[in-house]
Amino acid sequence: MIMVNKNNIITPCVGQCGLDENDICIGCCRSKMEITGWMNKSNAEKTAIVIRCKKNMALNRQNR
Repeated sequence: MIMVNKNNIITPCVGQCGLDENDICIGCCRSKMEITGWMNKSNAEKTAIVIRCKKNMALNRQNR
């Protein structure tokens, strides 16, 4: 489920921030550009990012 507050999609950040060698956050699976540009993204773009990130986070948990 994607959490929404009034006009914005809630960030997928899980508070375990750190970038890997590909500039992908090890916590939320967003790219550096997605993190820094979050506030300027449309709700549709944010939703697409959150869906992709949640899928990647689930895959990462399975591969551990």
